[in-house]
Amino acid sequence: MARRTLIAATASLAAVLAVTGCSSGSGNAGDGDAESGDLRVWLMQDSVSDDAVAWLEEEFAAQNPGSTLTVEMQPWDDIVSRLQTSLASASETPDIVEIGNTKTATFANVGALADISDLYDEVGGDDLIPSFVDQATLDGKTYAYPLYAGTSVVFYRTDLLEKAGVEAPETLDDLVAAAAAVQKANPDGVDGFKGMYFPVVDVHGLEGWLFSHDANYAEEKDGAWVSGLDTPEAKAALTQMQTLWQDSSLGALDAKETAGNPWVPYNNGEVAMFSYRVFAQDSIAPELADVSGVMALPPAEAGGESHQFLGGSNVGIAAKSSQQELAKKAMKLILSEDFMTQLAEDSGWVPGNTTFASAIPDGIVPAELQQQIADTSRLTPAAPNWAIVEGNNIPVDLYSAIAKGEDIDEVVARIGAKIEDTLNAD
Repeated sequence: MARRTLIAATASLAAVLAVTGCSSGSGNAGDGDAESGDLRVWLMQDSVSDDAVAWLEEEFAAQNPGSTLTVEMQPWDDIVSRLQTSLASASETPDIVEIGNTKTATFANVGALADISDLYDEVGGDDLIPSFVDQATLDGKTYAYPLYAGTSVVFYRTDLLEKAGVEAPETLDDLVAAAAAVQKANPDGVDGFKGMYFPVVDVHGLEGWLFSHDANYAEEKDGAWVSGLDTPEAKAALTQMQTLWQDSSLGALDAKETAGNPWVPYNNGEVAMFSYRVFAQDSIAPELADVSGVMALPPAEAGGESHQFLGGSNVGIAAKSSQQELAKKAMKLILSEDFMTQLAEDSGWVPGNTTFASAIPDGIVPAELQQQIADTSRLTPAAPNWAIVEGNNIPVDLYSAIAKGEDIDEVVARIGAKIEDTLNAD
């Protein structure tokens, strides 16, 4: 796919990047061969601990006498526009930046990131989260590497399933059936009890159903993006989800603020299951900890693999950095065993190099399960305009229509056309 300048054409695109001044040239500014210099690294608040930052700054200075590395922590609010402005300016650009994984392709496509394919083997190679590397690779060149990921899991009440005579699900069909069965049994006699908390706005949690059926929103064919929704695989996933929404779920159309606390109905005994990011384990009521099980989203077929979306970040070198070689040295430290291990220990994230996932602290969700989910994860299409699709809430529109009981064939045709139009727009 040819790189080009991306111009936002709609009004609701805070996530869209028009990186003014970033050309579609080589993606490497300056000679980059200075032996010493001062690097600026932009990391996001709450991504990396203070101790990990201190180690990085001190170790870089020790390994590169006469040079410094300064981490500048950035708030998530309005980060896209700040990156858009800074990466376009040789005088203002940080040298290394953390970028959300689904935004990486857009930044790379407009020439904002340097080609760092040559680092692949040195920073982890095949041990790096594969879906993140794929998302950062365009035309065979890689522009960023995984920093960390947050996995999603399904939490469930082992006691309620046992009382209802329901086995832990092994497939997505089993999950739909289990939700219906435990709801019908309502072992504790709770008014309004539902099988699962399953809100539409948790888009990234829902995407695992598509991915586990080997479906996605779109795929590239002959230089154009084509909807992947009007396929038997996608429709099978959407049919399962619609059944769950209609028969045995709570909160399908809950607002984002409510859906962001899925442990509340779980702790209140209103549902037997919910799916969310791993950090939800910290909010499960202490009295439920011993009767809470956890699993990856089940696969479509027994014995197969599930493929879940992973939130998280990549890290790359700014194309306009004048310190390309020093920045590569810093990248090696960021992706080193020492930094990755400390990141996992302190923050609980799955490190970009999953070899070091065993450092994740113990909790309801085992580190081994999180590593497995990361290794088999998939992401949304690596399309330059994907940020526009998300910014216009097209995935939310898809799942809302399905949850409301609309005809699946009509929905996938309508939403698929919107996705194609958006992804193929100049």
